[in-house]
Amino acid sequence: MNARPAEARLIEVAIEQFGHNGMSAVGTRAIADAAGMQMSAITYHFGGKQGLYRACAEHIAARLSDYLAPVLTLAEAREAESGGAAGARAALLALLGGMATVMMRDEIAPISRFVVREQMSPTPAFDIIYDGAMRRVVDHMGVLVQRVAGGALSTEELRVRSIALLGQVFVFRFARAALLRATGWEIIGVYEIEAVRQAVLAHSAAILAALEART
Repeated sequence: MNARPAEARLIEVAIEQFGHNGMSAVGTRAIADAAGMQMSAITYHFGGKQGLYRACAEHIAARLSDYLAPVLTLAEAREAESGGAAGARAALLALLGGMATVMMRDEIAPISRFVVREQMSPTPAFDIIYDGAMRRVVDHMGVLVQRVAGGALSTEELRVRSIALLGQVFVFRFARAALLRATGWEIIGVYEIEAVRQAVLAHSAAILAALEART
């Protein structure tokens, strides 16, 4: 989404405010004031709050796609190197490890707050985010997990297991406060991100090994 400067500023502020407070609790005046603009700018660029909220979802889908594109490319490369179950396992680890690194970045925080609200109380914006960014990851993971499992999983079990694997990544973003409290970390820097990535890789490898052993 290539927004003009005024649109981009309004979207940036709106994502922050919607993420913190929810759509119903945020007025267009508050968004315009925080962006340093007249309230009429929201009507002019987006037609109103609903249009702005949709634009936020479209922006988030585009940003997530950009963040995940190199991760998916690496996963595809790992898959091509070996093929079969081994290639699928390597691709899954590359995908989950890469996503863990992405999700721990500070710039993801406003996006994640918005997405969490949509996860808990979905609106049409969730369809935009899911179809624009999340579906590709979930579908790709499903193909890979099924290959590791030797085709033994039902469609339902496959989807549940794919989301369970992804949940290992998301929890470190969505439970960030608990992570800091439990570990005693004061910041999330390079060392901390790598510690999270290694934990995700170790757990995922064990899960995939158990799944493959069933075949």
